[in-house]
Amino acid sequence: MKKRQSFQNRFLALFLVSIVMPIIIMATILAFYFQKRIYRDNEKYFSTSLYSISTNLSTYVSDLKRLALTPYIYDDILNFFAAVENGKYSENGSFDYRIELHRQNYTTSIQRILNTAREDILAVSFMPVNPDNHIIVTATKTSDLINTTDYPYQRETWYQEVLNTTEPYHFMVSEAPPYIRSETTVISALHTVRNVYTKRKLGVIRIDASDKIIKDIFSSVNLSENSGFVIVGQDGTPVYQVGKVEEDVLKKLSYAGSIIRTDSDTYRLYKSDISGMPWQLIFVSSQKDIFKEVSIVWSLAAILSFSSILAAFSIFRSNSKKTALALNSILNTMKKVAKGDLEASVPDTDLLQNDSFNTEELSLIAENLNEMIQKLQLYINQSYKYEIDRQEAEYRALQSQVNPHFLYNTLNCFLSMNRIGMKKELENSIIQLTRIFRYTCSNAKLTTVQDEFEFCIQYCNLLKIRYDERLTFLSSMEEEAKIISIPRLLIQPLVENALKHGMDGDGISITISISASIEDEVLILKVKNNGIPIDIQEVYSDGKVGIRNVENRIKIFHPRASFEIKLTGDITSMTIKIPLEGGTSA
Repeated sequence: MKKRQSFQNRFLALFLVSIVMPIIIMATILAFYFQKRIYRDNEKYFSTSLYSISTNLSTYVSDLKRLALTPYIYDDILNFFAAVENGKYSENGSFDYRIELHRQNYTTSIQRILNTAREDILAVSFMPVNPDNHIIVTATKTSDLINTTDYPYQRETWYQEVLNTTEPYHFMVSEAPPYIRSETTVISALHTVRNVYTKRKLGVIRIDASDKIIKDIFSSVNLSENSGFVIVGQDGTPVYQVGKVEEDVLKKLSYAGSIIRTDSDTYRLYKSDISGMPWQLIFVSSQKDIFKEVSIVWSLAAILSFSSILAAFSIFRSNSKKTALALNSILNTMKKVAKGDLEASVPDTDLLQNDSFNTEELSLIAENLNEMIQKLQLYINQSYKYEIDRQEAEYRALQSQVNPHFLYNTLNCFLSMNRIGMKKELENSIIQLTRIFRYTCSNAKLTTVQDEFEFCIQYCNLLKIRYDERLTFLSSMEEEAKIISIPRLLIQPLVENALKHGMDGDGISITISISASIEDEVLILKVKNNGIPIDIQEVYSDGKVGIRNVENRIKIFHPRASFEIKLTGDITSMTIKIPLEGGTSA
């Protein structure tokens, strides 16, 4: 009896060391990990949301700015504004034929612009600088022209600021002006209109838009209880707010750094300039809200730790001695299997002689373990060959093919060349087309960088027959990179994509360049173009497989290869990076 007590005490000590302490340590480590993960994910979410919203706001503002420049694009609009400023057009119109013609042309032009503008654009108004003429001419989507004289706009602060500022644009958020007859909040872009020849100020054009789109932009962001977004003006004064932000925080935004502390909470500020306007977007993150998430993690860790220890202690104390031998037999077998010995099994003698296996569960586990090992060995033998064949088939299926429309267009160009007697050029073009299709029809999986680049050059040379000077193609290769092996037809889909999305039908020219270099034992392949900036969401939308196929192919070729699309100004670049780990040369 005394010996048995000593045995239980030893197992209890083993239980404390092997179960209790690891659970506590693991729970603590996991709690710290998830706490750090929460902070990191929130930081990433805040930064991403801030960037996304500021980008959308910039796009939103750019549309308003384009509308503010319409007087310099349409002569009819500028002529009418000049007539209004000179007092030749009044609230009751004008009997002058030329002024009436300017008004009609203005109405036609502005309505065409408004009908094609976004739905949130409410009105385009012109307010002349002539102090003797207080008329406001306003065009909306539902009214051709509204003449207003009872709004004293010249006494408004914003009007004077627009006329006196050196900045080309002025933005503000306010209630809808009386001449719009709406109760919505409006975002306004204002611009001083000048005579293009004398540079004399004619007045101010004001573009009013509802804040519906801004609300839609912010609606996709999940805000915690005490966090929110604030748009501040150039002087740091809040002009627009989404979410719950303390009044004390709003007062400190103009001079605060990255942290604001109040009596009730601490706030971290994430700031981003809005491109194209002197405003700034600020995300105010409540540390109290984040702490609530962290406290839940620690509470769950404590509860799970205590529950696990309590359950493990009960089970361990009641079954440790009885099941130790049976478990040892099973565990020994599992260890052998884990090391790759699929010939191992729980011996039949243990099942017959060990009383611990008389329990149905342990006996069933032992029998099923033996059966599982046998099936696992069979499955591995079968699935290994299947997986190799599947990857091979997937690799071949992902190989891109030259667009059939390219062939149709090229043959049409050949027909035209033949008709106008360009025999020599036609012969050279046919030779290049033959080389292209010999390359694409090859069954080889791999090629060299040099061969792939030469194929792209021949491909673009044929395209130049159609596009002539609209297409410029450049290529460069480092000497060491020429012999590197890469999947065949890897670069051509990117060149085709750059041409397809970077050139429109309005005569725009485009320069496409491809390059190959080696940096830090990594092969870098780049395709750049200065055409229409790429829409990354459109490239990855449903039904678009070109870019996805390139990504899948390089992943099959090398697990650590990467693909990136980046837009820098007007330059769209697509970069493939493939680590060099021996055997990559042709």
